[in-house]
Amino acid sequence: MSSTPTPDTNPTQLLRYRLQIPTLTDADSIGRARQLLMGLGLIVDRIEDGEAEVAVVTAAENPGPEGIRQALTKGGFAVQDITAEGS
Repeated sequence: MSSTPTPDTNPTQLLRYRLQIPTLTDADSIGRARQLLMGLGLIVDRIEDGEAEVAVVTAAENPGPEGIRQALTKGGFAVQDITAEGS
């Protein structure tokens, strides 16, 4: 299944998500969360205690905030907030 970006979408533009994940508290949880996020096709820019920043090319398949939240919740993480911003 392929998708075509809308005409006003720059196919090289990144969409960034900032995730508030209070259960990221140690190297093990950070490593597990990184694997889950990368498994969704996200680029992990930064991940540390309680927070992660990820990006996705908007033309690529984007799991969206709800997909990210579901994957992390299934992996045992509590997601407090997800904010999106274009770049």
